[in-house]
Amino acid sequence: MPPDGYTTVTISDSVATKLTQIMASHDHSSYAEAIEYAADTTLLQESEITVQELIQLLAKRIDEIDETSLP
Repeated sequence: MPPDGYTTVTISDSVATKLTQIMASHDHSSYAEAIEYAADTTLLQESEITVQELIQLLAKRIDEIDETSLP
């Protein structure tokens, strides 16, 4: 995760793919909008989670999904 004050994150290819799907299905024009959408949606469900924690949870979940879908 980036240090305080930085606005970029490094994500895996699988997370980028999922964000692209969010962009397409919810009419967002950037990864930033897709991340914000995912964060806002999740924050409605979990009231005490930081954006950094959310990004880590999303990345972990995507990796888990990818591992289970391998042949």
